[in-house]
Amino acid sequence: VLMKMANMAPVLTAFLCALCAAGGLAQELILTHAPSYVTVQHQEKPLAASDVPQVIGNTLGLSGSKSSWTGLQSGSLFKRPKANVLLTVVTATSTGNDIKPKQKAAFPVDADLPLLDMTPLMNTIQSSFLDHEPVMVDLMADTNLFDVNSPNDMFHKLPNSMRSLADRLLDADSVLSQVNAGSLNRSHTPDLSLMAELQVVQQVMDALKNGEQDSKKTPDLFSFVITGLKSVSDSHGADSQQTKDAHSMVSQFIDKVTGDFRKLYKDNVVVEVLRVPAPEKRLVRKARSLLQATEPTPTGDPKMNLNLAWDYYDDFPAMFNIVLWMTVLLAVVVFVICYGMWNIDPGRDSIIYRMTSQRLKKD
Repeated sequence: VLMKMANMAPVLTAFLCALCAAGGLAQELILTHAPSYVTVQHQEKPLAASDVPQVIGNTLGLSGSKSSWTGLQSGSLFKRPKANVLLTVVTATSTGNDIKPKQKAAFPVDADLPLLDMTPLMNTIQSSFLDHEPVMVDLMADTNLFDVNSPNDMFHKLPNSMRSLADRLLDADSVLSQVNAGSLNRSHTPDLSLMAELQVVQQVMDALKNGEQDSKKTPDLFSFVITGLKSVSDSHGADSQQTKDAHSMVSQFIDKVTGDFRKLYKDNVVVEVLRVPAPEKRLVRKARSLLQATEPTPTGDPKMNLNLAWDYYDDFPAMFNIVLWMTVLLAVVVFVICYGMWNIDPGRDSIIYRMTSQRLKKD
């Protein structure tokens, strides 16, 4: 028996190491900053990745965003965050390294989606504030180009190619002057890809600093996807010094972005980091414009494919009461006005008839 246990020791050790590595790479939503009026509660139940946009919408005070997950909620009805920043960091599944930003709370996440689609949430914000122009950015790298999805003109001039960002990294005020790159080399393509992703986020920050964001009455939304850690790990190795320096650089950059957004919005901003493992297939996002109708998902029920409206909304009682009592009030007002006009005395109540009668007597 002792001989068998001795033979199984290496297997058990390897199994425990695998469990520790897998546990360290589980999906996680890290909260790096939230205002004091935002309620943060510990949750044992994992948050579904598909519900992250709804949680963000609920935190911003959007009426149509409802979620059963209560780990992050806006506690005040009269004070809402002025912006939400989501940084999605794709990490390598074969490495034990991890990003370690300064965090306020962390929540487990259930991986039911390989990539979040922020377009419906952006459409909701834009349709809720038609008379205003909320600042919204959804940024992700696609091979050698950067897909910047934003309705705001100030982001359309951002550098969106790897070559233009490589030239920008040579400047003295680039992102490399603000974080420690360590052993990473921008002449190496995987290292350059990661640095370029951080630089384009910094370009967004530079564009925001030129505007007055604190006086706006609409919530702003920012979503950034950083995928370069996977390329660095695959190129240099999971246990290489370059991979460790890459994770350290991203952690420093997250802390810097959190501080910049807190200063820009005077602490009225929520900053989250969604840490996800790299999917088996390359991340590809289907390009689509804002306010575009969402394609219905084919299901087994034919009625679900007819693009029918929902039978019931959560805000239906409030809307029904508003319409009902407004109609009753308008009906009463119209009746009172009509009753007064029907019983008017032209000789006493109307200045028009009074002036006309006096003019006739003079003539």
